Amino acid sequence: MDFRYHTEHDDLRAALRGFLHQTAPAARVREVAAGDGCDISLWRRLCTELELPGLHLSQECGGAGGSLVEAAIVFEELGRALTPVPMAATVFAIEAVLRLGDDRQRSRLLPALLSGERIATLAAARPDALDPARVTVRADRHAGRTELSGESSPVLHGHVADLFVVPAVADGRVALYVVAADAPGVTVDRLPSFDTTRPVARLRLQQAPAEPLVAGPHDGIERVLDTARVLLSAEMLGGAEACLAMAVEYSCTREQFDRPIGSFQAVKHSCADMMIEIDATRAAVMFAAMSAADPDELRITAPLVKAQAADTFTLCAGAAFQVHGGIAFTWEHDMHLYFRRAKTTEALFGGSAHHRSLLADRVGL
Repeated sequence: MDFRYHTEHDDLRAALRGFLHQTAPAARVREVAAGDGCDISLWRRLCTELELPGLHLSQECGGAGGSLVEAAIVFEELGRALTPVPMAATVFAIEAVLRLGDDRQRSRLLPALLSGERIATLAAARPDALDPARVTVRADRHAGRTELSGESSPVLHGHVADLFVVPAVADGRVALYVVAADAPGVTVDRLPSFDTTRPVARLRLQQAPAEPLVAGPHDGIERVLDTARVLLSAEMLGGAEACLAMAVEYSCTREQFDRPIGSFQAVKHSCADMMIEIDATRAAVMFAAMSAADPDELRITAPLVKAQAADTFTLCAGAAFQVHGGIAFTWEHDMHLYFRRAKTTEALFGGSAHHRSLLADRVGL
């Protein structure tokens, strides 16, 4: 396998970065974050003009016929700009329908999700989302239909979602179910989010009608979460790169004792440490995305890269804070937005310790 980016990958990265620079500058991100946290108009442009949610789907499924490599590049650029759109939420739900739904479900659900007409989210952000003993939603059969009862949180972009893909336990086994936001028994409460650019919600279900996704293999749920881990890692890589760029720019313009602070050894070392970790994470994200077609490789690389990327992003956000000094702590500066994203994304699907433990279990240590 050729583990390198090609010209078309560089072109995709450059085109998307330029597009986001025009449509989602920092001022726009702040404006949206102060509102409902989701730029619906931009989201629909990303779906219709750039076809980003289906970039890694086959053309038979309505996608562009790409791979997870292209999707990872997209997530990296969206993370670099902190773009306030439900990309992660919807793509993770799309992955669940793709891997676990039957042909009828895919043909009925995917077109509206890929076009941006409907927004979906995967309600499985907790580290114990697939543990039958800890899953907080149960599935029951009543009058020939499946009903879900329980509560799930945090749910990414839950307050704007039209569809929820929910893990629920039935007969001691966890499966994924599709629930419509306007179905009876469904209540969505927006929760305060530490990351104002990515809102979360609580999903409450009371005998809500649901549709099971059961066509795929049972271990397909783990593959869905592993794919989500790789894409989140790419997003965190983009955020870490933005932190380093901001630190370098500030250190070249901010002066102390009649010289740029970037000339001080401590600042140089801090930026060098960030660069080293970013290089390592970039290689890990690249390898994970390029080998994701192999389920055995994905089982190993997904928890590894999630832990690596989370540590890198939090390190870079913290180090960039120190380079900027007191101004980074002010509400007016963008650094705190990246720090918030670093801490919240680190916790999704479990922190670094959880993922290293998961990796050890999977390799038999």
